[in-house]
Amino acid sequence: MKPGLGDNVLVGKDAVCYKREEPTRSMITVATFSKPEDAHLLRMRLEAGGVDAYIQDENTVQMNWLYSNAIGGVRVQVGEKDLETAKEILAAPPANPIEADGTECPDCSSLHTAPDDLPRRMSLLSLLLLGFPFPFLRRRWRCADCGHTWRPSR
Repeated sequence: MKPGLGDNVLVGKDAVCYKREEPTRSMITVATFSKPEDAHLLRMRLEAGGVDAYIQDENTVQMNWLYSNAIGGVRVQVGEKDLETAKEILAAPPANPIEADGTECPDCSSLHTAPDDLPRRMSLLSLLLLGFPFPFLRRRWRCADCGHTWRPSR
């Protein structure tokens, strides 16, 4: 070794080679999935909690999904120092964004409501029978618990 080049440089007869530093942080698999989409959902949940998470073998499974079982699926990995925080995040139930909409039934105050499908079905029927869809513009909501239908106030 020539003086002044440091410990990471090896000088040979015709070339200079640099030693690669080994990473000091090892990665630990916290979950495996058969689909990359599910792995990304967990990765985003972990990163929202302040944990750096990485996905391994995602591209292999996307290119040939039959390899998923052979290679052990798509792996979500975290650093050794973040393992305990990741376990806490995994143990907590995920937030339920469905109830955030909050269209409430006026009769029973249930949040299990959805737009009524009847106008859409009637438009499809008119398309099949008349050749053009007749628009039924009355938007109504239906409660899944009590069956009540109503027009939303604007």
